[in-house]
Amino acid sequence: MIQEVSPIEREFLIRSILQAEKPVRFHGVSTTGTGLITTMDRNRISVRLIETFDGLPFTLFERLTGYFDCNGRTYAFDTTVRELKQAQLSLDCPERLLKSLQRKYVRIKSPKSISVGFALANEDIKLDYPICPEYVSFEDERMFSPSRGIKLPEFIADFKEKVKDKATLNTIVMFRTQKPTSFEEQLLSKTGKVLYIPSTLSGLPKNDPYPEGRIITEYIEESFEAPDYFVSGSRFEKLLVEKNQAGISSEIWCPILYYQYVVGYVYLANNQEVPFDISMIDFVWDFSRLLAFQLKQTGYFQHETQRNDAVIHSPRVVDMSPGGMLLSMPKNEIRTPVKEGSIFNVTVSSPDASFTCNAKVLRRYEDKNSFMYGLTFINLSPEDVMNLYERLYRHPYSPDDPRAHEIKPSFSLKAPFSSQGNKK
Repeated sequence: MIQEVSPIEREFLIRSILQAEKPVRFHGVSTTGTGLITTMDRNRISVRLIETFDGLPFTLFERLTGYFDCNGRTYAFDTTVRELKQAQLSLDCPERLLKSLQRKYVRIKSPKSISVGFALANEDIKLDYPICPEYVSFEDERMFSPSRGIKLPEFIADFKEKVKDKATLNTIVMFRTQKPTSFEEQLLSKTGKVLYIPSTLSGLPKNDPYPEGRIITEYIEESFEAPDYFVSGSRFEKLLVEKNQAGISSEIWCPILYYQYVVGYVYLANNQEVPFDISMIDFVWDFSRLLAFQLKQTGYFQHETQRNDAVIHSPRVVDMSPGGMLLSMPKNEIRTPVKEGSIFNVTVSSPDASFTCNAKVLRRYEDKNSFMYGLTFINLSPEDVMNLYERLYRHPYSPDDPRAHEIKPSFSLKAPFSSQGNKK
């Protein structure tokens, strides 16, 4: 996992490679080069270039990404060229230093003449179901293909057979003819997450073990309580007492998500001493996803939909490589943020070519006004990889091109630096 080092460690590492005269690899839009850091202060680092690819120079105000190896690890930082004079560069002192890099390709900042467009499936459809805070895709054929050809009654019967010895009660509730009324139904429909009660004696989990966020934690539940619950008492704690008195020891309320809609839920209850564990959440979650897919395949939603014009999104490309990209979207651009793990179709265009492929959301974070999505291409053809490579790095595709790889390169740059940009 990529990690940011502390400010003290950052300064120590940079001064270490300065004193040891260890080379730093610099990747920019115009060229790639190797240099030595010669001085460092609070605002600037000075670099003496040793060589650049094909002798080409960097340019003033060019954004660079630097990489260096220290103690068996590769580190990376972003910076900007502030002054240049032949082989001497003055760069911004790095504000962040990252370690444990795992990406293969160097990401090009704001690639020129490349745009991205996409339309989320079902975003142009309105259904009369609760809308959850995140959009969840249905484009992962690897997950859904095993359930193809199985009739819906058989699929549900198989699930009930598998859980009958593990749950005292199991049922499926749809919001087609009824709306969420109970506190538990409102919780799962407004969050799109699993209400997991491992024990009616101990309450909800304090932490979510799923990286993408899957269960309702104690903190999330408290946000749905009345403002005066410290005085009047917790509504949910009262429900736990009632459940325990009714002989229920553990529960799972799992939403059935259809894109951005909560169309129902799967409910399991147990009155045995052995509580439901995380593996049961995984099982019910996977079943709920497959059930939504089965409902879609059987035309369950066909007569309930109202279609609008398809919404085409044109996000800003923060950076891109032949392996993926980082996109920035205004928060008001998409009705519901896209959940990590979701897959959707994207079109990448340049003046002389374009291609369409699927992209998967690996990470999502936000700033004040935007959502940032880190995507990986998952079915890009070899031809499109080479075309994108040549567009980004401005050079014919080569597996050993030093401008493309950021970790432990097994190459040496071909030409020493020339301020005129000529080979020597």
